[in-house]
Amino acid sequence: MLRIPYTTRFRIYDFWKGLFKGTLLIQRKLRGHLRDQKKNWAKHYTHGYFYQGLEELGITGAKPTGFRFKQYQVDEILENAEVLDIGSNCGFVSIYCAKLAKSVTAIELNPYLNRIARDALAFFKLSNVDVIESDFTTYDSNKKFDVILSFSNHHTIDGNLDMGFEAYIQKCQGLLRPNGYLLFESHNVFGKGKGGVGDDGDMELKIQIMNKYFNIERYRMVRCFLGHRKGDIDKLFIVARQSDSPSPISFDLTQAREKYSY
Repeated sequence: MLRIPYTTRFRIYDFWKGLFKGTLLIQRKLRGHLRDQKKNWAKHYTHGYFYQGLEELGITGAKPTGFRFKQYQVDEILENAEVLDIGSNCGFVSIYCAKLAKSVTAIELNPYLNRIARDALAFFKLSNVDVIESDFTTYDSNKKFDVILSFSNHHTIDGNLDMGFEAYIQKCQGLLRPNGYLLFESHNVFGKGKGGVGDDGDMELKIQIMNKYFNIERYRMVRCFLGHRKGDIDKLFIVARQSDSPSPISFDLTQAREKYSY
């Protein structure tokens, strides 16, 4: 049986959805930036397709934004908040948040993904998102945020961000207002925990580190969109809140891997 790659299938889906939604022209413009990225940027995800998706554009993506946020259940935290989106990719998560938040600061190193973000923002006529082309390790701001999004970005698979987990968490804490939220999504919590690329099998240790600076309010596993046979994995999602004296949490990773609701 002939197997069509998921990226090809999704491009076909996107065409028909774009035709129905009237978004074919903006889809074409955004895909042009992906083609430029594939030619000029050494490390990119999902075989030149969209890593993030956005239903309003008719773009499925490897990780559709609406699908993700239905599982996260954090819309009330985003309402009227000033949000920092670390590793904002093509900006579709930032766009979702911008429709709820007061403002969003989107940090992304990849210039081609930032071009996608800016064109998509212009399409939606959103003016409350600031796209910053920067490495988070060197990013500095006097501004403090109500919410920080860290979606599989505490270290990145492409190696562009790897500052050590505690230094990363400390930096996040320093950018938050008192009692601000860190919304955190893991990499592979089924890994061996030996420090390899994308290995969060040591999440018990990482939770202990996070718990030095944050109350862990709730957590659950969230399901991948592509399915495990296509190389995607379910992730652990954590809602943490900045605190000067966090309450200690007892966390068992084996049990957490089976927890698919709050």
